[in-house]
Amino acid sequence: MYINRYLFFLFILFISSETFAIVNIEDMRVSEPAEGFSGKFDFGIAGASGNTDKSSASLGSRLQWHKDKTTNFVVLNYSYGESGGVRNTNKGFLHARHVNQFSVKTANEYFVQAEKNEFTRLSYRGLAGAGLRFSLGDKKSQRAIYLGLGGFYSREELEEATGSTDEGIEDLWRANLYISYKHNFDNGVQLMSTTYYQPEIGNAADFRLSEQAALSVSLSKRMRLVLSLDVAHDSEPPQFVEKTDTSYNTRFEVQF
Repeated sequence: MYINRYLFFLFILFISSETFAIVNIEDMRVSEPAEGFSGKFDFGIAGASGNTDKSSASLGSRLQWHKDKTTNFVVLNYSYGESGGVRNTNKGFLHARHVNQFSVKTANEYFVQAEKNEFTRLSYRGLAGAGLRFSLGDKKSQRAIYLGLGGFYSREELEEATGSTDEGIEDLWRANLYISYKHNFDNGVQLMSTTYYQPEIGNAADFRLSEQAALSVSLSKRMRLVLSLDVAHDSEPPQFVEKTDTSYNTRFEVQF
């Protein structure tokens, strides 16, 4: 049964034609963090040659330090891809967060983030924010639901595009709300789902909504195979950029 399951997921890995990195800051917070330093890195590659020439790669890592009621972590990721010799993916992401668990069910969080994405015309986005994180229920590190409420200030710089009129810098405040569900099954399978809602403060018509879902399977004590799906919607994207992006990723994850 286990062998068949692993072969099935490995088959999916090698037939995937595109590999997009999906950054989910929730995917290491299913259970109580281990004391001291820990982390993981992941990698994914895909390619084809002959009648169709495609190649893509993603690299990511997460470093975490935990002591008593304090947790600090950093997440970084970079993805690159080409099709027919033309670049079609070029994006990077860096996120740092400080968490203080001041009661059994409640923590405060402070975070900063920087990112870029050539194909959404985002040359730079930087943000800083804070919020509260509530535990709505857990069961012996197997199942957990979390609710996050907060906000952040961001600055975005757009790349120029022929015929566009929206180049420049945008500064604004957004609310940050998320709900996260995690389940650790006894057979080494882990399910995660996180939904984010980020409306502009003072202009609810301008909002960002995303769903990040992942299913991972344990291959060994420190290695997992992860399949993830990301759906992101921007109600007011830059000119010539689609409102909704859907991407998927199959990758190996190594923990230490």
